Amino acid sequence: MIEEIKLMLGEAATNYTDAQISLALKIASAEVEEYCNRELDSTLELMAQQIAVIKLNRMGTEGVASQSYSGVSESYIDGYPAEVVAVLNRKRKIKVM
Repeated sequence: MIEEIKLMLGEAATNYTDAQISLALKIASAEVEEYCNRELDSTLELMAQQIAVIKLNRMGTEGVASQSYSGVSESYIDGYPAEVVAVLNRKRKIKVM
């Protein structure tokens, strides 16, 4: 799975070690399993990979909503993209108490 994440990162993959990519994937997988209340299947593995890429791209910008310098402005997306959340919601198992 690390190789797939490197493909999604493109040239930015050189900025991360395999250990960093592996840790981001481990955290993303745990988040997906916890949110969906189920083990990862092939679709959820893909979502975990996408979330890992998002986590890697956000490294170093934790807590920053937006910034501006020398006439250049940047803003950051909060949460995950709607298409990722939609898949997770479809796969989610509801806990009954």
